[in-house]
Amino acid sequence: MSSPVETLPSASEKHSARPSTAERLAFIDWTRGAATLVMLQGHVWESFTHKDLRDTGVYMMSQFPGGVAPAVFLFLAGVTLAFLIDSRGQRGAGPGGRFLAAMRRAGYLGGLALLFRLQMWAFYWPNSPWKDLLRVDILNCMAAACVMLAPVAAFGRLGRIRGAMIVSGLIAFGAPFVSDWKADAPESLLRMYLAPDYGAFALFPWGTFVAFGMACGTVFRCVSEEGREDLMQWAGWAGFALAFAGQYVSNLPYNIYAHAEFWLDSPCLTLIKLGVILMVAAFAYFWNQWIPRIRTGAGFGPRFSIPRQLGQTSLFIYWVHIELVYGRWAEPFKGKTPLFETGVLAISVIALMLALSVGKAKLVASKWYLDRRAQLLGRLPWLTRTA
Repeated sequence: MSSPVETLPSASEKHSARPSTAERLAFIDWTRGAATLVMLQGHVWESFTHKDLRDTGVYMMSQFPGGVAPAVFLFLAGVTLAFLIDSRGQRGAGPGGRFLAAMRRAGYLGGLALLFRLQMWAFYWPNSPWKDLLRVDILNCMAAACVMLAPVAAFGRLGRIRGAMIVSGLIAFGAPFVSDWKADAPESLLRMYLAPDYGAFALFPWGTFVAFGMACGTVFRCVSEEGREDLMQWAGWAGFALAFAGQYVSNLPYNIYAHAEFWLDSPCLTLIKLGVILMVAAFAYFWNQWIPRIRTGAGFGPRFSIPRQLGQTSLFIYWVHIELVYGRWAEPFKGKTPLFETGVLAISVIALMLALSVGKAKLVASKWYLDRRAQLLGRLPWLTRTA
């Protein structure tokens, strides 16, 4: 334990100091922010690019990394769920308490998903069908995955790692079978939540990333701070092995499934994405660990990081930019914009979202906001249990 009396470090101690725990965990914000940048540019190009220009190299390159960005968000939702459950356990919560914490997180995400769909429906009314309220978006997938993982949360650390990995594997390798079931299943809410679909984030296969994130987040919490550098090195190499294995198996001339679409429900694609996520997370960890050391050694202070800033407000950015890029006001420009103008729009949207992110960060740090938040939580203390 540290002494209650803290002394100022000497100049040599400043230059040799290791990053704090907060700085080490900043790689999670950085990873989420990098995915946010990919998402923003991808959505702008998808929405505005002229339909006759969608076979060009520029457009295809803008969309190529797009499938990894939502996988990153889902993976990090699993990581934060693991951190939440582990924190509850460290505070003395038993199996039932950890189960309820996971269910509360599911309810929180499900509530956000409903509000998001309600806002989108209201802004498009009267031209929006009521079925749009039931559309399964990424927040719905997070909520459903948390419900599935709630029983796993009741186990101890090793049990959570094993359980989450089992759930992850069942979802990934079961996705083609659920696709076969979908062909005979009637239209229903259950089918929308479970069955792979190009237009939705169904639990199969997207829930794989939440479960895998829960396993990885729990492993991260099991390792001491001194051992996390080695852990992230191994994570990077494991990611490379997963991506390589997924790519290799996908090119084999035979398949264990009667029907499987690579871009929809293939476990090989899921393995490739998991590998890419681990490699990106490892890079983000070392980037956020070593850059502060280098700057401190050179006599410079902390620097502003665009990915970290966007990562801290990713939900807010997601909510706002969807309306901005796909909303009613953009109808005259959708599918009609030349490449150069679309590129300018992409840069402009990113700049605007960054400005909104900075503004939101300053607002929530202001005394006015903190006072109002304290008053609200004093009246509604149950809100604190969803965090």
